Amino acid sequence: MKLGRRHVLKFMGLQLALPLVSGHFAHAQQAPVRRRFIAGYVPNGAHMPAGANGAWTWNEALAPLVSRGLRPNTMVLRGMFNGFPGADPHWQNCAGFLSAQPIQLGDPGVARCGITLDQYVADRHPSSLRSLEVGGLYYHVHPLNDHPGYSNDYLNRICWQAIDKFRSPIPDPAQMFQKLFGAEAGSAAQINYLHARKRSILDSMHKDATRLSSRLPATYRPVLSSYMDTVREVEMGLGTVSTCTPNLTRPTQDFVAPNTNYALRFSLMHQMIVLAMQCGLTNVATIMYGPGVSESMNFAEAIGGGSGHHAVAHHGGTQSSIDRLKQINVVQVGLLADLLEKLRTANLLDETLVLYGSDMSDGNVHLTENLPMLLCGGGADLKFGQEVGSPTVRRPLSDLHMEIASLLDVTSITSFGSGVCRNTGQPLGIRV
Repeated sequence: MKLGRRHVLKFMGLQLALPLVSGHFAHAQQAPVRRRFIAGYVPNGAHMPAGANGAWTWNEALAPLVSRGLRPNTMVLRGMFNGFPGADPHWQNCAGFLSAQPIQLGDPGVARCGITLDQYVADRHPSSLRSLEVGGLYYHVHPLNDHPGYSNDYLNRICWQAIDKFRSPIPDPAQMFQKLFGAEAGSAAQINYLHARKRSILDSMHKDATRLSSRLPATYRPVLSSYMDTVREVEMGLGTVSTCTPNLTRPTQDFVAPNTNYALRFSLMHQMIVLAMQCGLTNVATIMYGPGVSESMNFAEAIGGGSGHHAVAHHGGTQSSIDRLKQINVVQVGLLADLLEKLRTANLLDETLVLYGSDMSDGNVHLTENLPMLLCGGGADLKFGQEVGSPTVRRPLSDLHMEIASLLDVTSITSFGSGVCRNTGQPLGIRV
């Protein structure tokens, strides 16, 4: 058969294009399917004088990640900013860490902020437990005459399911174990029995709520609606837990004092988060490694007695306080390393994105430029092991939130944040 000139050229063009097509598919195959998200928050910033990188580097604060072989799973984001003029960043950037929305000031009894990224992920990737909230070592209460009009909830909550509905973190590993496994370690049959008891109780609650709904004034119905949302979430939690038997026993250590068993507390919480994700119980978790001021946290077990975290963040140039702040940063990054190790051991790291960061960079002057921010996970499609951005080129933290949303296939939001913190719509450059 004779081939015409047109056929020959077409065939040659196809041959030239094939390497590009195969390269495209190879690149696509490098991107894992991600459907899990964990956010970790630490207060008071790092040692980053005037917003420079300072000690937030691989050989100082991030050294625990390097020593455990986790640098290839960690990306350092430079130049991120968050926060709104006129709001103290301890409050604003704790509550707004995952929303880039302003807090409402004026009535200390009212707490309102924006829906957080983790809750959008929970909507996109539903599970029997909507999400897990870890933290709440203690509820920090600030003197009202210091910050009048500020709700203390802003210092103690990073997860907001609605603008007026935060989700409270669980402080004690035994409480988390109870939430996940019904307070009993052992067989699936035992857990089934406990869940059957819970269902019977929920049936009674439904009947009571139905009777009440017709009698309550309209002003009280939102309260009943919120109550029923909680009931429905408990019901969903009974769906698949019974098929999963925990491979750990109920924690019995003392976790009442925030400085006692600090690292153990979070190591156990990490273990339970990973197990819950392995069992398909949840795809979303948030972790507060301290409240937004953390004055009572001194990390004595790890670095010896001394001033609290908030005090050394406001070091005023005192070298001993600076040194202690650096030590605290290393301890807390070590907790992140523990979480990533557990995800890696469970073969979950590639399909999980972990955001880790703080409310400010230089806590000594409440600076919210060039925030200490990390994105962790796996996959050759992202620039893990590298630094992205520049400390002198400002990008709103909401740009990172939108990148994470896209990577987790969250299509329900087209913009994120508001005002000066609204996302720009421009890529950060985190993709290969």
